[in-house]
Amino acid sequence: MKNFLIVFLSMASFVSAFAQDSLEILAVDTFHRYRLVQLWEIGVSGNAYKGDLAQRYELFSSALHLGLKFAKKKRWNAHLNIGIGSVKGQNYAYEFDENSRPNLFFRSSIFTFQADLQYNFIRKKYWIAYISQGVGLMRYMPKNENGEKLQNLPITRSTGEIYGNIAAIFPTSFGTIFLLKNGYGVGLQVCWLRPTTDYLDNISAWGKTQGNDKIFLIKGHICVPTWKLRRFFFKEMFKREIRSKSN
Repeated sequence: MKNFLIVFLSMASFVSAFAQDSLEILAVDTFHRYRLVQLWEIGVSGNAYKGDLAQRYELFSSALHLGLKFAKKKRWNAHLNIGIGSVKGQNYAYEFDENSRPNLFFRSSIFTFQADLQYNFIRKKYWIAYISQGVGLMRYMPKNENGEKLQNLPITRSTGEIYGNIAAIFPTSFGTIFLLKNGYGVGLQVCWLRPTTDYLDNISAWGKTQGNDKIFLIKGHICVPTWKLRRFFFKEMFKREIRSKSN
């Protein structure tokens, strides 16, 4: 997870430098001109899985998210996001062949990194509504009721069935952001991650559901513009300089 976080922050810094040429310290009274250049997002989501152990999205678990939205353009903008959480599923009435012994419960940790291209079909002074399509990677690790890694229990899968724990994701989402006069904002987003794996629940060949497993999430987040963060940190730096000089 630490390596993913380092990669995310590095990419965010690179894209930020590429997207705008105003990284120098700006006068406080000019920050308002750049209110919507970048929005940092922190939020929580409820995640639900659908697959061989759940025919619909019914069991929800949670995840934490950190995102960076580039909002300079009116219509098309980039967005980066990392998330860490879990999904789960169970079906103790699941019917299977007498020669198979699939797990009837799983809980999988998930860690995601994604980059999206967002289209703002509504862009007002204090309101943004958008749809987006992205691509990313997801690390997952399904476990049973006892916390054992199902990947290490081949008896729960068909003979010779081996899988990794990293898959591509193709998130499709839509959402809205309401911005306040002080620059902060709140947002709501729904998303389908669409992983390229059928092993979130550890079941594939013995499963009865066609296609890959699916993840749906609904996320709420708060938004902080970059100029707010800059002004906060520059103000703290200024205070430290004053104290050091007075000493």
